[in-house]
Amino acid sequence: MTCDPNPPRIWDTRDVAAPEAFDYYREGICACFMPLRPELARGARAGFRSVVRSYAMPKGALNLVSARAHQVLRTRAEIAASPEPCYYVNLQLDGVCEIEQAGERLALRPGDVGIFESDRHFTLGHEQRPGLHVASLLVPKAALPGDGFGSGPAILSRHPVYGGLIVEAARALTASAAHGGGRLADLHGLFLSLVAMAGRENTSDDGTASRAEAQRLRVRAAIRANLGRAGWTLGACAAELGLSPRYVQRLLADEEDGFAAALTRERLAQAARLLRDPAQAHRPVADIALMVGFSDAAPFSRAFRAAYGRAPGAWRRGDA
Repeated sequence: MTCDPNPPRIWDTRDVAAPEAFDYYREGICACFMPLRPELARGARAGFRSVVRSYAMPKGALNLVSARAHQVLRTRAEIAASPEPCYYVNLQLDGVCEIEQAGERLALRPGDVGIFESDRHFTLGHEQRPGLHVASLLVPKAALPGDGFGSGPAILSRHPVYGGLIVEAARALTASAAHGGGRLADLHGLFLSLVAMAGRENTSDDGTASRAEAQRLRVRAAIRANLGRAGWTLGACAAELGLSPRYVQRLLADEEDGFAAALTRERLAQAARLLRDPAQAHRPVADIALMVGFSDAAPFSRAFRAAYGRAPGAWRRGDA
């Protein structure tokens, strides 16, 4: 039997009395991640359970956290009490983590790898699921030079070139730490190299333009795929794509468009096709309106007339 050369520091709430569990968890994550402010309603703290394992890395630390749902804040006070600026690079293993920072908001789902900064205020929300499981690499900013990640949180796993490699390297690093593998330093270096390459490409004008176009195509494809969902919102679209609502709007604004206008236009175009489709001739106009995401026939008719110059019935008949 071999001895783990790099045993983790462990904070397991089973080692303390239930009323002390949440405070013990706070102690653990502040020791591992620099000062943070976890939040949970006092009435829910008695049932709180968590395990935090922290592994020293050549640069920074890898922290594996399993816990019941809660919220984590990092404010001016916590930032001021920290020794150096860092990045958090998170592999979401289970649960959903909503990150809000620098006016951006995105969600990490299982299999996603995201990055955000320690020297900006942030809120992490884990309330969508009963619990969470995350592998979080704390990396000094000096280890990832440049400003490729300086504009709010990002989902690295969606990078068109390095995304898949980053996910596999993150999984390998996490597994090696958890099982006492001997290649931890090599895997750590490989992972940081991939993250750095993704960051350098973020600073390229050509790379930025191509990624923005790829994301814009994803947004437009999502709009077409979901046009029949009444009440489908900008926030829902952004969450499904792992983007912030503001970024989705900015992508469309680059083409002098907007989410609401694009969604309405796609809905009306689909309605126009259905109204002229012989296979749909038996359906009342009100049913067509519902099929394309309008909750009422009257606003549908007004929007259709404004866009096509004719009422839906006249369009169906081919009236001039």
